[in-house]
Amino acid sequence: MLCTVQNSMEDFWLSTNDICKKLRVRRNTVYRWISKYGMPAHRIGRFWKFQKDELDLWIELNSTLSLQQGKQTAKKKTYSLSFTTGDLLFRDSLVVANLFLDIRDWKLVREKIVTKNLLQAKTLSTTKRICGEVCSRLKMLSQSELELLAETTLQEQGYLLWLAICRRYKFVAEFAMEVLRERYLSLKNSLNHEDFNFFFSKKLELHQELAKVSQRTVDKSRQILFRIIRQAGLLTTDNQISAALLSPRLLNELADNTPLDILVFPYLAFSS
Repeated sequence: MLCTVQNSMEDFWLSTNDICKKLRVRRNTVYRWISKYGMPAHRIGRFWKFQKDELDLWIELNSTLSLQQGKQTAKKKTYSLSFTTGDLLFRDSLVVANLFLDIRDWKLVREKIVTKNLLQAKTLSTTKRICGEVCSRLKMLSQSELELLAETTLQEQGYLLWLAICRRYKFVAEFAMEVLRERYLSLKNSLNHEDFNFFFSKKLELHQELAKVSQRTVDKSRQILFRIIRQAGLLTTDNQISAALLSPRLLNELADNTPLDILVFPYLAFSS
């Protein structure tokens, strides 16, 4: 009898891993659906659980969601340099992340940030601009990554914010993988302006939108990007690359969500 009850309970409740297998998506996609599209989920301790009947109904009502996601992904194929809105935005990001973990609604987070000026900006327009940029970055992190951001060390918080920027901006991610990481692995431990300029010129041949960018914007992008990498703890003040010291917990998060994200860090993984 007990076995029958346990089996029925297991059939009734699904884990996040079950959802990923059922819908063929990644964990961060599930967490995004919970926060943005109202996927029915129940917090039990540290884990999300899902009732099968509720989930089946939600899937039926949101049958076009995967198509919408495909459109959103397609839009992200072009380069954007709007990361120059701010640097790593460390303090602002922590304020926004903790507020989201309290209320679990990005729209309400924006409203509260703006109306109460929680970012302590001098003008309303600055508050809106910084809040929008921070939210667009943090939405790239999964629920569990946001929770880690709120409670981990200052060093690892920098790594997570760098990860969010790389997921948000294809230009930054490719620079991280093709320049920052490659120079680290080849024992060329310095990063200089010529490295950025060569990378930009190479991408200019493939992405026509970069041809419209003024030299002033190119220079600003280089300046801001180098500052972000320094603030993330991956580059010293004299432009020496610092190896990322990724904790086992962060490595597990990357493995569970998008394993290739480790490539945006100057990090050498040793296989056992």
